[in-house]
Order: sequence, then structure tokens, then C-alpha cells
Amino acid sequence: MADATVSAVLQGKPSTDLLVRQGAFQLWKVFDAEVVNATAVVDSIVSASDNGFFLSQFHFFGLHIIGSDAGVVDYDIQILQSWDDAAANFVVPAVNGTVASAVGDKLAHVYSVQRAPMPYLRIRVTGVGANSATTVITAYLWMQS
Repeated sequence: MADATVSAVLQGKPSTDLLVRQGAFQLWKVFDAEVVNATAVVDSIVSASDNGFFLSQFHFFGLHIIGSDAGVVDYDIQILQSWDDAAANFVVPAVNGTVASAVGDKLAHVYSVQRAPMPYLRIRVTGVGANSATTVITAYLWMQS
């Protein structure tokens, strides 16, 4: 398992943004052309000092993800959760831990993410099957209260 090479980037304004009558939101670019080599496992990071996204004020989650490569694209998407922000404590939840399995195309996909009641979350992408050694993943995480 490896952490992403680039930290997540908050898109737009800080977390105090409000949608009219719909609460606070954040949009993060969690993978920015991140290489998922063959059967590699890559976990998102928020920054060098923050491993996971703190979820306390958010209730709804969405993931926009796309894989690209000249060869075969084949990957799984999972969430990891923890009670604290220590990297060693993040695990795949027993229920709803897998967001999608064997995504084998180069199209954009949007998924609803159902989390367990834990305060921290990470996104994991794992190359599977005939996934190319040069597959690149770009993904965005939407969080809304």
C-alpha cells in the first residue's frame, strides 16, 4: 500500500461555504493524475500531516472518478475509515466499504459514498486484473452537510 504522491486540494472556497438552505460543503481533488501501477494500492491523503478527511459536519458524500491509459484500465474503489487520523488505524468498513469493483473503462463515473459513523475517511484505489502499469486516476470527493 502506498499513499498518494500529491496531497488532496480543496477546490474553491474554504469549508465555511454554504449552499442556500442546504448547509456547508467541500469539494476536494483527492487524486490528481495519480499513477495506479498494475496491482498497486493507493490511498488518498489530505496533507503531509493529515491522513484523512474529517467528516464531523458532513452527511452526504459523492465521488467523481476517471481512469485513463493507452492500455487496459481496471481498478477497485474503496473507502477507509478510522476513529482517529493515524494512518495505521484506517480500515475498509465491513458494510459499504467497496464503492465499485472492477471499473474497466475510461469513462467518468459518479458514485454515492455511504460511510460508517466514524470521523475520518480516505479513498483507496487498487489496480486489479489486467490493469496497465501506467493507469492514471483523477478523482474528486464532494461532502455536504
